Amino acid sequence: MSSAPPTAPKRLTKAAKWVLGLSCLNLIALCAISYLIYGVSETWWVGTVLTYAPRAPYLVPAVVLLVASVCWHRESIGINLVSAAVVLVPIMGLSVPLELWMNGPPKSENATSLTILSCNVQSFEPKFEKVLEEIATFNPDIVALQEAFRGDPRLDAYFRDWSTLQHGHYWVGSRFPIKLIRDCEVEQFGGRTAGMLVEIETPAGPIVLANIHQMTARFGLKELNRKTLINGDGTKELEDFEGERYLESIAIRQAVQESRGERPLIVCGDFNTPASSSLFQKHWGDLQSGFDIAGFGYGYTSPCKGNRFWPDNQPWARIDHILCSNDWTFQSCQIGESDGSDHRLIVAHALLSAKNRAANRGIAD
Repeated sequence: MSSAPPTAPKRLTKAAKWVLGLSCLNLIALCAISYLIYGVSETWWVGTVLTYAPRAPYLVPAVVLLVASVCWHRESIGINLVSAAVVLVPIMGLSVPLELWMNGPPKSENATSLTILSCNVQSFEPKFEKVLEEIATFNPDIVALQEAFRGDPRLDAYFRDWSTLQHGHYWVGSRFPIKLIRDCEVEQFGGRTAGMLVEIETPAGPIVLANIHQMTARFGLKELNRKTLINGDGTKELEDFEGERYLESIAIRQAVQESRGERPLIVCGDFNTPASSSLFQKHWGDLQSGFDIAGFGYGYTSPCKGNRFWPDNQPWARIDHILCSNDWTFQSCQIGESDGSDHRLIVAHALLSAKNRAANRGIAD
């Protein structure tokens, strides 16, 4: 009995070849983009552009090719699912607090729990009352605002029973006594006040809070256009601008370290840098990031104001952060939903344990 001749491999149609080729090419490109965002970041102008550009559009080719693979080349479905996952998780910066979900929120006897809230209020425009309404829903213990220029009667009325402090365009309010330690004057960008540091006398003892606002990368990125990319002027201007931002970040962190002493530290505000940024990791990466530890989702905070290329109230960057020293344990962290400012607020619940209070006061446990 003769055996059947071997079946010839099925030849791909022209459409299938295109789907397979483009699917592989897209996955390679996404891996390269991910490397530029996390591995290169702001050390090169291309990485800087990718760090601050919207990242959701990278999902479009993967979705289109996924549909095409269903129609013409099913073997490419897996490639495009991997591509979509690369966009949704590392590129877009998905945060999943697995440890909190598995172990539950941290608890400690005799611990002090504080709710800290931060928001860039954009000169109280366009609808500061919406921001105040959202603040009320979180019932915070400490509130730090940036771009609170000249104050606002609504702010004074709402926090009339709190200890408050206004310094330049920085405002801090607390349910506990508060005093100014210093401001953060920097030489960069013609000299500016990049933040303020205060001491707050909490039930756990004195803590230091830094309310900061770093320079935005947007002004450097605006130097890029077709002409300046061709002649090289735009990339040089951007890299020079990034160098100034780097020095500014050093100066702010130095002021924080000099003023903190041994006290528990909270640093919050508009950092104008995502957590993936090399600038952020270099100068703030040793501190705990509330959203990275205890937040779920993408946590985008800015910009809420859209333009002709992007819809309103759909921020694409998480540039506002609440950070703390190892004295604290984050219980939760979330982002607001109001578009009363160009930034959404960020709020975190954190514990300072009795053991850490004793260490803070120099008492043997």
